[in-house]
Order: sequence, then C-alpha cells, then structure tokens
Amino acid sequence: MQPPDERSLDPVQRLYIAIGVLLLLLGLGTVGYMELEGWSFSDALFMAVITLSTVGYQTVHHLDVKGEYFTIILIVTGVGTVGYAIATLSELVLEGHVYKLLGGRRMDRKIAGLRDHVIVCGYGKIGSLVSDGLHARNIPFLIIEENAANVQEALAKGYLVLSGNAADEEVLRVAGVMKARSLLVTLTSRPAESVYVTMSSRLENPDMTIIAMATDPKAESKLLRAGATKVVSPFVLGSHRMILALTRPTLLDVIDIIAGKGDSGLALEEIPVPVGSPFIGMTVERFSRRLMIKSHVVAILKAGETALMLPSADTVLSGGDQMVMIGEKQELDRIAMELSGLAPI
Repeated sequence: MQPPDERSLDPVQRLYIAIGVLLLLLGLGTVGYMELEGWSFSDALFMAVITLSTVGYQTVHHLDVKGEYFTIILIVTGVGTVGYAIATLSELVLEGHVYKLLGGRRMDRKIAGLRDHVIVCGYGKIGSLVSDGLHARNIPFLIIEENAANVQEALAKGYLVLSGNAADEEVLRVAGVMKARSLLVTLTSRPAESVYVTMSSRLENPDMTIIAMATDPKAESKLLRAGATKVVSPFVLGSHRMILALTRPTLLDVIDIIAGKGDSGLALEEIPVPVGSPFIGMTVERFSRRLMIKSHVVAILKAGETALMLPSADTVLSGGDQMVMIGEKQELDRIAMELSGLAPI
C-alpha cells in the first residue's frame, strides 16, 4: 500500500502527523540517553527536550562519543520536524483552519444538546425555504446536507448543519433522530433515498412526525407505507394556488397573510389545550370572554378524533384538543401561554 500523498492531506492532518513524530522523537531521545549514557529518566527527558527545541543549554552530564553522535542525529531530525510543525501551524492560522476546527467542535456540542427539535433532510430549494420558515418561528432545527456549497450557505445563515447523507443511519443518529419531534424529508430529486430515510427514521423513533415531499404519486404511496405522517406535493400545492389566483384571488391573499407573507400581523395557529389546563370544561364563548380576545376559533380537532369540527359558542374545551385560531400573532402567543397555565389568568 502506498503512503498517502501529502497534497491529499489537509493542514490539520499534517499537524497531527508532525506532533506525532515529535512525540516519537522525544520518546526515542529519552530512551536513547538512558541506554547510551545510563542517565535517570528525568535527566534523559530534560536532555531530549532541550536538544529537540535547540534552546542552547549545556548538557546535563558529560557525553561520551556515542552520546554525541546520538545528539547530532536527534538535533538534525528534531529541527526539521519542529520546523515542519511550525510551518503547518502557521498555515492553519493564516487560512482559518483553527477557527473552523473550533467552530466545528462548538457545532458538535450544540447538535448533541438538541432535544425536541426538527430535522431537515436536504438544503436544496425546498429545504432552504423550510429552514427559513423554522428560523422565523424560533423552532429549533438541524439540517442534514451533503453538498458542500449548500452546507456553507446554511452555515453562513447561522443554522445548525450536519454534513453527511441523510440516508446514512449513523448520520441520523448523530442528528438526534431518537430525540427529535419531527423530520422533514425534502429530497424530491431522490425518491428512493426519501423512502429509505423515512423508513429508517420511523424505526428509530416511532412517535416522531415525518413530513415528506414527493413529486411523483407513486413515490407518495411508498412514503406513506414507509412511515411518513404526511406527504406534500409541491406540484399539487402550486396548482391549487394557481386556481385560487384565478378564481378566488382575495382568498389567496388571506392565505398568504396568515401564512406569514403579509405585514398585517394576522396568523393562523394550531394551539393545543394541554391536559390540566385551567380552561378545560369551558365553552368557546366563555373561554374567549375570560381572556378578552378578538381572535376566533375556526376549527377544533377533539382529542381522540381524526376529523376537524366547526365549533359553536357552546362547544366545550377538553384536554388534548387542538384549536385552530386566527388572529394577531401577539395575541395568539398569549393565548397559548394562558392555556398552558404559564401566564396569569
């Protein structure tokens, strides 16, 4: 097997090699002085250090001929290795590799500390938009991306990025798939990988919400069988928007506003009614009057049900219900806190 070409090694790897060679020379020098001169370990180590560093101290003890030749060899090899290490370290500093190395370790610590986060598989056209939306909503998320240019683009925005292939099960584990609350698969150009990522993630975390993108109806059915909670087609969504723009343009404007594309401050939010909430047992009318809100409850998914219901003023709230409300974003945030009991009633 041929040794690796130095040009194929990055400066960090070359620095590790130089440090390894220096430690080897230090060990050999210490042992050499102990064997050739009969010195103690501390004297031999001190002599090896001052010889390799060329600081110019006088010898610890008188050297015989064998010791002098050994010292010459140690100086020649040591000076070359030390010079190589210094040059490599300078390259690291000048090219910013040290900053990148430390930044990478900080990134690893942040990724390891993630809990209840969203994993975005792929930072392409769809993945980048999804990530921007998660960031705007202050939802913790992590991106898995293997394209170097896309990785750098996401890092430039300050996003947490794990460089690798999402189809690699080890990469998913490092991303914290067992601790994540949701996984978004945006690998629309690689349907086979999307199915594999979905299946692997579902096996690792049976309770996780998995949203997958699909451009092919055949891929959509496979994703659902693989364990996707929902499958979204950008072509279907795009066609619906075009029809709305043609037939109901005002309705499309309203949808854009509540989706966060307008400046009106209106939002459409899904707000849960936690078990133990002080509002359990109240009617929608009493709940609205109690909090003195202008927002409206437009739909409720009752606990244990699969279909949304249109609530009336007399609809009673239960623990585990999911309310869909429209109103000002600031007020909706207050309602969510009030329902959870985190704010005074």
